[in-house]
Amino acid sequence: MQISVTFRNLEPSEALKNYVSERLGKFRRYLEGPQEAHVVLGLEKFRHLADVTINSNGRLIKGREENADMYAAIDLVMDKIDQQLRKLREKSRDKGDRSRVQPPAAAETPSRPPVRRRPVEVPLLDLEDAVQLLTDKGEETLVFTEVSTGTLAVLTRRPDGSLLLLEPQLE
Repeated sequence: MQISVTFRNLEPSEALKNYVSERLGKFRRYLEGPQEAHVVLGLEKFRHLADVTINSNGRLIKGREENADMYAAIDLVMDKIDQQLRKLREKSRDKGDRSRVQPPAAAETPSRPPVRRRPVEVPLLDLEDAVQLLTDKGEETLVFTEVSTGTLAVLTRRPDGSLLLLEPQLE
């Protein structure tokens, strides 16, 4: 990682340069490709400013902090940079996970909608009880076994409000 440190209104210090280099060195594990960091350390009145810009493979990460102590300002800005890098890494992980999670069958047949399954209790009822149960529950469809015939029947509410009884014919 190429690191350049600029001092504004402050005497250049090798200790500060080494401290910044040490802190930036920990970010190498998050970054890919060529890495370049520019750090500006400055003093305005009684505030110590630390401004960091990292360019990693075309992606810019920036942070700026101020404090009464220069080392504290550097620590604060490095924490900010660390949070940004973690967030970027999680985003790239999520993006990668989404592309791997998609099942191949869904990609092959995009025209067919997915089929959801729902287990249904099939009570033994006569037609009048089925109509009463459908209106009481406020549902659109009721599957039941008809008492008189012992066959499966489906009672459904049509859009006009009338009821339709479907009696499947088994072949």
